[in-house]
Amino acid sequence: MEKRIGVFICNCGETLNNIDFDAVVKKVAEFPGVTSIKLISTLCLEEGKKKMLSCIKKENIDRVVVAACSPEFKEHVFRQVLENAGLNAHLFSMANIKEQCSWAHEGDVTGKAVELIIMAVNRTRLLQPVKKKKFSVTRKVLVIGGGFAAINASLQLSRAGLRTTLMQRAAILGAGTAEVESLCGFDINSMVSEVEGDENIEILTSAEMTAIAGKIGNFTVRIRKGCEEISHKYGALVVATGYQTKLALESELKSDANIVSQEKLCHMLRDPDLEIRPGTIGFMFDFSDENSRLPTLATLNNALAAKRKWGSEVYVFYKSVKVDSEGIERLYQEARDCGVMFLKSDISPRIAVENGKIKIEAKDVFLDGEINLACDVLVAEEQLLPAEETEAMSSILNIRKDSSGFYQDENVHLYPVTSEKKGIFIIGGCRGDLDISRVLADISSVVVSVYELLSSGNILAEAERVKADPQKCVACLTCIRICPHDAIQLIRVDGGKEVAEISDLACEACGICAAICPAKAITFQGYRDEEILAQVETIG
Repeated sequence: MEKRIGVFICNCGETLNNIDFDAVVKKVAEFPGVTSIKLISTLCLEEGKKKMLSCIKKENIDRVVVAACSPEFKEHVFRQVLENAGLNAHLFSMANIKEQCSWAHEGDVTGKAVELIIMAVNRTRLLQPVKKKKFSVTRKVLVIGGGFAAINASLQLSRAGLRTTLMQRAAILGAGTAEVESLCGFDINSMVSEVEGDENIEILTSAEMTAIAGKIGNFTVRIRKGCEEISHKYGALVVATGYQTKLALESELKSDANIVSQEKLCHMLRDPDLEIRPGTIGFMFDFSDENSRLPTLATLNNALAAKRKWGSEVYVFYKSVKVDSEGIERLYQEARDCGVMFLKSDISPRIAVENGKIKIEAKDVFLDGEINLACDVLVAEEQLLPAEETEAMSSILNIRKDSSGFYQDENVHLYPVTSEKKGIFIIGGCRGDLDISRVLADISSVVVSVYELLSSGNILAEAERVKADPQKCVACLTCIRICPHDAIQLIRVDGGKEVAEISDLACEACGICAAICPAKAITFQGYRDEEILAQVETIG
């Protein structure tokens, strides 16, 4: 039976000016199998989706090609339209005529746009439906960490109706959060009290994870608390283990009582019984780490606070002030207006201790001269490092770390709180140098993601979209070693033979296993050899 293929072309609000869309419509309409072709501006918006849905129903279209922007951004939108029309969402192809075509060239690209659309049409003829299946999940969440992000996330998850366990290695919740409390005005003690009084939150302190098994929706986690090991099931894990700081100083200077960290200065500012208020304070930042959101925010906030509360002379030595965080440019200007002196230097200042004073020597770029300053207190530059347990946790959870040793995002722009393993999320300082607005965004994002995942008690997932054929599999383990999502395992089938099995829940459909399998035992629906060859042969 001849397939009825509908082609829907979007000109992105008439912004793709190097494509002649009238010519594209005319040429694609002549291609065999194309039953209907429509040019709709802003196809991804509500009005465009309604027109697309109406056309599919009215013209009995059974397969769809959309020529628009990147599938990474909008494929899920159009798949939903197909489902609303009663079609299987996988009887669908996208031709990227925006980023892959119009934006990639300066001249006329009408011919290339036509080729991309026709390639998608040829592929769509051979597509097979993919069914969905319900899987039951455990409606419990494990939050790992005891700082601001972990406590806040636990409270919000509990309010969303999800049973939450808050686990951390330290004996006290909220320890070491004075800096965040000072910067952002959050009352950590009241948050800790709220967590402790929440019946929907279980607190495990002086505890650590020793092992994990299972997949998204049904993780089995072993936790050691004292001499006892317990095992619990969770539907999702949220890692919020934070970061640690190190003073970027020579070792002999670190022991001096007048050289302090940002956190120590926060305690001094909050101490009503402080006997001697420093008359001159120096700050340093951005010399050892140029990606310093939190140190920049801490420096500006504390410099302004010291100026206002103590009336101290405040000098900030810096290489560059980066104001990409929310409200930080206003804070910088406010500090300058209040009398905080900013001294720019291309190289790190020289520091020495003389007669109980901290002597700082630096060359100011704007004054083009040497600056010599004697300070009562120097707030040293701090480097943000991964938390102590990051290495061990990364190994247990089998999630990657980035070049700085922090947990690696699945995609820094599209999925910043998602790890490479489905059901395991990373938020806050454990994934890098984040200011408080980004941490709050992380928390909101992960609460929404976990709620969508677990709230109903079931997950609707694609069944056997990627499947290993037990007759062809030779258990070479290549796919298991290469899978970045830990979605493949060996099982025994009838006769005792070991073969690879791909978890429908854990699989991200990245296609790596299907491409690398030496026995060609893995089928990836939508990217089978015949479907790819059909595209290539169109322009061959």
